[in-house]
Amino acid sequence: MRSIMPYVCLIVAGFGFINQSSAQLTETEKLLAEMATVQGNDHLLAAAIIAGKDRALLCGNCHGKNGNSVRDYIPNLASQNAAYLFNQFELFANGERKDYVMSRLAKNLTREDRVNIAVYFSQLPVEPRPQAVPSSIKGEEIYNSLCFTCHQQDGHGDGNYPRIAGQPYQYLEKTLLGFAGGSVKRLNSPMSVIVANMNKQQLKDVASYVAQMP
Repeated sequence: MRSIMPYVCLIVAGFGFINQSSAQLTETEKLLAEMATVQGNDHLLAAAIIAGKDRALLCGNCHGKNGNSVRDYIPNLASQNAAYLFNQFELFANGERKDYVMSRLAKNLTREDRVNIAVYFSQLPVEPRPQAVPSSIKGEEIYNSLCFTCHQQDGHGDGNYPRIAGQPYQYLEKTLLGFAGGSVKRLNSPMSVIVANMNKQQLKDVASYVAQMP
């Protein structure tokens, strides 16, 4: 641990780079602004990656040591948008999102830990994986009409919207069906409205297409 202390000090210094106008921001908004500062500074970014890797050890049991999931029903974290990951930590910690493991884990992390872990995983590459189903032309058509606005044409998301490209098919299918079925875990998500008029096969088609996106 002693070897990373200079880097941790750099990160703490980075968290002090707040504009005077930030007094009007919420604590979460301040941390997201500080995260952007860290991501824009090579030294602070390197320090955050080191600190995030150290705190992300437990994540590897499910999400993989390199952020690529070891179980098909669990999402990759590699190359995920850092702001999105941080926000999900916050939702798990305050109870808006519920998961037996993640809810407990998030509460035991400091908010700086959550920033550093999010930054760390955002820098790791997604590794191609065998998927259970081939891509779907019908799924592509639906994606290009409904999904691309938030998740972008390449499925990599944008800021607060997650990267979904290359996620395990089983995870995508389970998540989409959960939104459509009114899962209490995701009731506050706009996805519940978007998928409301889609049938089960259409959701599976979208999952098939997205899973095969690079």
